[in-house]
Amino acid sequence: MKYGVGEHKIKVEISKRDFGDTYHMERLLGFSVKLMDKQNMFAHKLCAMLDRNEITNRDIFDCWFYMERRTPVNRRIVETRMKQTLEEYLQRCIDYLSKMSDKGMLNGLGELMDPDMKQFVKANLRKETIQLLEFYKAYPIECC
Repeated sequence: MKYGVGEHKIKVEISKRDFGDTYHMERLLGFSVKLMDKQNMFAHKLCAMLDRNEITNRDIFDCWFYMERRTPVNRRIVETRMKQTLEEYLQRCIDYLSKMSDKGMLNGLGELMDPDMKQFVKANLRKETIQLLEFYKAYPIECC
């Protein structure tokens, strides 16, 4: 699909899987749209970090983004999808990220960022994500 010059791109995902997600209505471009609540989006994004065939930098960035803003996480979704406690899963994420290199962290992200954010991603994203995962593991910010 071609977008007009200067037009914003919107990603729409539709899933028929039922994890007991909760939604709310918001107005978007003059339409009422049913959106997944943030605590559920964050839970699914955490699961996606290790649930894909290969970890993606956007999943790391998105998890950092949610944690940096102290977004509550829906524990039940993580535990249902990953079949382990939230704390066990967060430790798996920590272990995985600890073995990674910072090299190539901008792959798939760089074109979307200003120079300051690019520098942060290259130098600190992985380390700060690990620190935030450790915080969430010790002091989970939960919604439900």
